[in-house]
Amino acid sequence: MNAPSTPAADQVFSSLGRPDNLPDEIASQIRQKIVLREFEPGQRLPTEFELAQMFAVSRNVVREAIARLKLSGYVDTRRGVGSFVALDVGTRNFEIAPEDLLQPEPLLHIFWLRVELESGAAAQAALHRSPEQIETLRQALQRVDAAGNDWQAGADHALDFHMAVGEATNNPYFVRLLAHLRHVFRGAVRTLRYTSAGTERVPEIEREHHRIFDAIVAGDSEAARLAMRVHLTNGIQRHQTVIQGKQP
Repeated sequence: MNAPSTPAADQVFSSLGRPDNLPDEIASQIRQKIVLREFEPGQRLPTEFELAQMFAVSRNVVREAIARLKLSGYVDTRRGVGSFVALDVGTRNFEIAPEDLLQPEPLLHIFWLRVELESGAAAQAALHRSPEQIETLRQALQRVDAAGNDWQAGADHALDFHMAVGEATNNPYFVRLLAHLRHVFRGAVRTLRYTSAGTERVPEIEREHHRIFDAIVAGDSEAARLAMRVHLTNGIQRHQTVIQGKQP
């Protein structure tokens, strides 16, 4: 079976704007098209020559970009044939790149990933937390409350609270995955907190955090799961409302 053919040479990429690291920027743009399935698994990428023309760079720069994509598991290369989107793309090395947070569709996917992951973590925390971890959660919650409308401090302390919930699962795989995603979730939390500053959403956030905490303390797994889901879903809806309000 033949692999899908290469895209047309006029495939549109964004202007590079002459960034400091051209290979990284080119790799980022190609990666984004792979993630969004504009390039399908098994599909042949444009040749080095074609990519060099599209980006107005040398073939050496393109070669470095492809090497980065190969290293991160997005691309396979075949000597004398070309570069192809990996058939198992995204399964060898899981990552969420910072630029994903700048795109509406990937950002929404990340938000929903967070809902599912952290709802499960809250449920597990209610079952497995220790007295020491309850106290850690209590202190984190107090710092969130004290932040008030200081959105930066509020975001940082809120993230600490959410990470403490993950720790309270006492499941090393939950802990490791949440730690891996911390930098991504930090961006999402800061975005939500910034758009909520000075609104009625801030006291709502505080009440929602307390419901999560109370359910974990009570050992009520399903209540903790639901409280976390409601909290994060409300945040997504608030963010979408703000974004839609900015659109012409």
